[in-house]
Amino acid sequence: GKADYIAFGAFFSTKTKKVKYKASTKILHKVKKLTKIPIVAIGGINVSNYKKLLLNKADLLAISGYVWKNKIYKPFETIEKIK
Repeated sequence: GKADYIAFGAFFSTKTKKVKYKASTKILHKVKKLTKIPIVAIGGINVSNYKKLLLNKADLLAISGYVWKNKIYKPFETIEKIK
């Protein structure tokens, strides 16, 4: 079978998981040239930094901590902020 997506991260600091590797947006550009499989960015993504990843070729964003552990907004409010 073929992969549905390829994920890279962590792009930013996160407390959701222990970060072993830091990814840069360069990887998104390089992989985009190699495959048509959707690329997912993960790790520390929030309302302040998600656009940078989309502008640098990420097809999808995996956002967990910002939605579920947000101290200011409830999950649905958080999702509305990043739509």
